[in-house]
Amino acid sequence: MNRDYPEKLLQSKKYRDVCPDTVRRVWAACAARYKKPKDADKAAREALHGITGAFMTPADAAACADSLRDWLALDRPDALLAEALRRHASTLERLPLFAMDALYGRIFDITGKPGRVLDLACGVNPIYLGARGIDTTGVDISQSAVDLINGFGASCGAPVRAVCADLLCDGGIPDERFDVALMFKVLPLLERQRTGAAAQVMDAVNAAYIVASFPTRTLGGRNVGMAGHYSDWMEAHLPGNRSVAGRFETENELFYILKEL
Repeated sequence: MNRDYPEKLLQSKKYRDVCPDTVRRVWAACAARYKKPKDADKAAREALHGITGAFMTPADAAACADSLRDWLALDRPDALLAEALRRHASTLERLPLFAMDALYGRIFDITGKPGRVLDLACGVNPIYLGARGIDTTGVDISQSAVDLINGFGASCGAPVRAVCADLLCDGGIPDERFDVALMFKVLPLLERQRTGAAAQVMDAVNAAYIVASFPTRTLGGRNVGMAGHYSDWMEAHLPGNRSVAGRFETENELFYILKEL
């Protein structure tokens, strides 16, 4: 029966770490496009692979946890924090730590130092923010990343926590008030999954500032005009209740800081 297919995906070794709402959402979208369940299943697996390609491997998740335990036991040296963060692709590309510190310094020069941060599609970034004393709530569809963040917060008393949820499903975005919401490289991914999804998510965020970023280079490191493309896209999709408070580029990323009107 058709309803058996998403349950098989949920139980599969490859996708059992993925938020169940994501698996069911992707399956439903594919089932609406294909008459045959097997074709829908194939399409759903391909779509999920594209969404989860940046997930940590189990080995990387274990290594990250080991580094964090050593970090806590050895009086929290930055070298071990960096070793943990490099296990996830999204934080790896922003290392070394002095570069991450400089990036957030640049952001907070515009937003002010936040009391509460919401990190959407967070990976393990809340671990960095928590280690720097910033109260952070993360949302991600990877249960492994969520478990690492919550374990980190519980073990060292850092002001961080995370939930496994899908930004495109009901209840996926916390409705509490935040000072800053981070949306690093996630808006294009949302828009590819469903037209209009990026605007929908930005509208749902309850924060004084949204910090959205976009890639400016291909995975191979080539500059092919991505900064101009995403700049045009962001300007065209600027939420009606926000203005641009800041815009800047790093070596491979474009940042927009959107202020609530």
